[in-house]
Amino acid sequence: MNKNILKSGLYIVSLPIGNLNDITSRAKDTISNSDYILCEDTRNTLKILNYFKISKKLVSYHKFNETKIKDTIIEDLKKGKIISLVSDSGTPLVSDPGKNLITAVHKNNINIFPVPGVSAPIAAYSISGFQEKFYFAGFLPKKLAEAERYFIKLKKINGVLIFFIPSRDLKKYQEIIIKHFYAMEFFIAREITKVHETYIRDKVDRLRRYVEKNNKGELTLLIDNNFSEQKEKENNPVDIVAEIKLLIGKMKSKDISEYLGNKYNLSKKSIYAMVIKLLNE
Repeated sequence: MNKNILKSGLYIVSLPIGNLNDITSRAKDTISNSDYILCEDTRNTLKILNYFKISKKLVSYHKFNETKIKDTIIEDLKKGKIISLVSDSGTPLVSDPGKNLITAVHKNNINIFPVPGVSAPIAAYSISGFQEKFYFAGFLPKKLAEAERYFIKLKKINGVLIFFIPSRDLKKYQEIIIKHFYAMEFFIAREITKVHETYIRDKVDRLRRYVEKNNKGELTLLIDNNFSEQKEKENNPVDIVAEIKLLIGKMKSKDISEYLGNKYNLSKKSIYAMVIKLLNE
């Protein structure tokens, strides 16, 4: 592609998430003809450029300096420069810095173009087999109390919940994931498109058995928070009893009543009474 064919402006360019052959021809053409490339870690981006024999100026752009260099980038764009923004892998702006820059680009009526490609959340979702609606929830809060409050909000969303979780942290969150989504299905995509890629689909209540087996690499975790399945159980008391029986021995009585009460919008006191009754049978 001749540089003259590219319009001046900011290009949001997707890069591979593992297999370098997943890069698009347009992505290579765009970064080859950019005046410079904004990237999180210049070392990571340089490896990709070297692989494709592309030589281009790299400018470090991350959450610690994005505010400081934003005005300089805007001025360069106003002068008619072609600038590409990439992340370390995948599609930029998906849990990456850049939102402030893009807002400034729009406010200044500067051209902005997507150069689509690989995205870990979409790649994982495409092979999960879960329902059509989905919500990208990003990274979980580091503190468990904050993560639990986040889950309580997310439980109200009827759709597939998609998270980024470092493998080493899955054990940290497993109990509150099971507590809030016990009856749902999960899908784990680990090291997508890389040599050791792994995919697992199962019930959330069986999540523990997979935690130790997936303690390396990056995880994309999907939870199918399917309200239609919940509604069927809500309208069938027999199913509630069956679910209580499944939870007894795995959760405390109080936690069972709280979990099912929130899940089906039922009286926690009545569910607690059912739990006690079943325990005494």
